[in-house]
Amino acid sequence: MLMFVGPGIAEDVSVSVASAAASVGLTPATLRTWDRRYGLSPSIRTQGGHRRYNGADLIKVKLAARLVEGGLPPAGAVGAVCDWSDAQCREQLDALDRPATRASSTRRSADDEGTRGDGGRPGGGRTLAMAAATTEQRGIARAAMSLDGGRVREIMASAIATRGTIAAWNELAVPTLIAIGERWAQTGENTEVEHIASLAFQQALDGVQLPVNGGRPVILACAPGDPHGLPMLALRAALVEAGVNVVMLGADLPASALATATERLRPRAIVIWATMPHHANASVFADLPQQRPPAKIFIAGRGWEGIDTSSVQATELASIEDAVETLAA
Repeated sequence: MLMFVGPGIAEDVSVSVASAAASVGLTPATLRTWDRRYGLSPSIRTQGGHRRYNGADLIKVKLAARLVEGGLPPAGAVGAVCDWSDAQCREQLDALDRPATRASSTRRSADDEGTRGDGGRPGGGRTLAMAAATTEQRGIARAAMSLDGGRVREIMASAIATRGTIAAWNELAVPTLIAIGERWAQTGENTEVEHIASLAFQQALDGVQLPVNGGRPVILACAPGDPHGLPMLALRAALVEAGVNVVMLGADLPASALATATERLRPRAIVIWATMPHHANASVFADLPQQRPPAKIFIAGRGWEGIDTSSVQATELASIEDAVETLAA
């Protein structure tokens, strides 16, 4: 779901269309158009039939977005990227990310409403770097950098109300948090911006309160030691919109607490999020009480990649769309 995208992307990553789009400030619909019209397609197809982008694909997507941002029409930008080799795309993106190149680019639009870096230092000034940012994204970036949490919450809540949680999450929250993380990686600054934005997004997501179906609930929680609960809050809101009975147990849930909650609630499904590999451990499911019918086990987050969960027959949820489609069925 959440991810960092840069020129040094590992080749073996595997991300959904929604996550790839959010990582460069585009919409999933834009990437699907680039796939359909120009042939910039995800290289990976999972056993379940999902299309996913590898590292080389993400470099091409980011390069195309940068070229469009620089003034090329999409057909020309995406067409050029598709004609270049993987090595050429990396070279081109590296060149665009050099300080001199970024400086000339930012001088052309130094006041672009909170979505550019300043001068020769990537991410400098009170701005966030978002490729091909929409007006809405520029507004939320400007509010975050101004530490105006109320305005961030207002924009996010409005997007949820008009377009739904999934669209608001993919198009606003994810690209904003990625841009903040990218800026922090470059400068070591703006931890306070991340805290303001995260809290505002949480408040907007908590505002999704709708009638849901009865019956056995779905439990959502973060793995023991994982403090990053925002993706699960987004999933909770999206499931509520779909009429699913959800119990959100929050971040850093001890395995014993999960077992107790499972015994009391008798859920039909359990979803555990892990942000990093050191958070993910299949033993969190070891002491779950037996019930009939048994709860289905799901895992989410990049922390689970490479972790053996065969002992509990856990199913991966690749994206928020995949999760809602699966859990609302």
